[in-house]
Amino acid sequence: LNRMESKGSESFVEYCREVFESGPFSGYKAELHVIHGKQAEIVVANETKETVVNFCSNNYTGLASDERIIEAAKKTLDSHGYGMSSAPLMCGFQDIHQKLERELSKFHGTDDTLLYPSGYHTNVGLFAACFGSEDAIFSDENNHSSIIDGVKLSKAKRFVYKHLDLEMLEEQLKSAQDYRFRCIVTEGIFSMEGDILDLPKYVALAKKYNAIFYLDECHATGVIGKTGRGTVEYWGLKPTDVDMISSTLGKAISGGGGGYTTGKRPIIEYLRQTSKTFIFSNSLCSPIIGASLRALEIFHEDPDIFNRIQKNGLRFRKAMTEAGFFIYGDQDCPICPVSVRDEHLARHFEIELFKKGYYTIGLGFPLFPQGMSRLRIILTSNHTFAQVDGLVKAFVEVANECNFWELMKTYDDQVASGKVIGNPDWWKPKARL
Repeated sequence: LNRMESKGSESFVEYCREVFESGPFSGYKAELHVIHGKQAEIVVANETKETVVNFCSNNYTGLASDERIIEAAKKTLDSHGYGMSSAPLMCGFQDIHQKLERELSKFHGTDDTLLYPSGYHTNVGLFAACFGSEDAIFSDENNHSSIIDGVKLSKAKRFVYKHLDLEMLEEQLKSAQDYRFRCIVTEGIFSMEGDILDLPKYVALAKKYNAIFYLDECHATGVIGKTGRGTVEYWGLKPTDVDMISSTLGKAISGGGGGYTTGKRPIIEYLRQTSKTFIFSNSLCSPIIGASLRALEIFHEDPDIFNRIQKNGLRFRKAMTEAGFFIYGDQDCPICPVSVRDEHLARHFEIELFKKGYYTIGLGFPLFPQGMSRLRIILTSNHTFAQVDGLVKAFVEVANECNFWELMKTYDDQVASGKVIGNPDWWKPKARL
């Protein structure tokens, strides 16, 4: 066998340094912003401690720093302590954990629910427990990394279909009829594209080919639907139309962290005995549980939260489109990715918008292919119309200041001539170690 020369830790450190400093990033890198104080629609950020309007948080309902949530967490801290210091099947499961599982089941209209340490854990832990080499999983190419990792761990046959391409998915289902189980997995809202899944078509396809349907609702729960029950409610379907739903407590449901899978009781009972990311992980700390229970009560008390989220999203999309920008996704989605195409422009907009009092994040390669960079703007229930309109005005000002419109007209020519970020393949680890 031809083997590469074995190298040690110093070579690995040098490899990491070289890729970071002189690889495809070409001076572009994601910056870590530090928030001083509470997560909210207005935050104090960075060493300069600038007060800025926050448009990049997943705090859709604005409950992360809501006084009602904070008070609920404090009360739970007093009554049930802080941490569990144990996995759920040992001695890490309190009465409030049980209550939250039951309340989440009621909220979604499902039989049973299983709590996990995070949304990532739900996906990584489910597929390996449920599916093996005799099964087939069909996954949208833009599914979250946790889904991709979980599917790989399962050792099932993987079919990846192009984003939202139902025709390709159907052809794959036709070709996989000899597998024991066939599972379609997709997100309800795609967090980087702002797309809302056309759920009725996927449910119909799953039924037609006798496939299991798994729906990731991390960016849909507490976000869309008249009462915040996600994609199922948004499309007017029955909870029983979906076999399994995964979601998170770390976004709209108070934002403290944690995830869960909910669905038909036999599936959840099976996962409770077999899902390693549940069995071998510490339970969620008690204050998160108390805060999440209070968030579900607030959803019932103030369902207009979800109407406010939608109104702000629609207002931003309409104004930005009229100003000449391209916004990815569906009109009803509060995730509004603004296309700027180039990685350096994404970073430039991020910096300049921050100077004008708006906290946004520029996203580019390697998260997206070259030419697909964007700023993911997230509208929440707590944003005011004045804040939304101010952000649009700031976008237009930055665009004019950097000659953005003219740059977009010639961008494809710049790519062809090598004037923007180089060959993405350079970043992929080859025979360099």
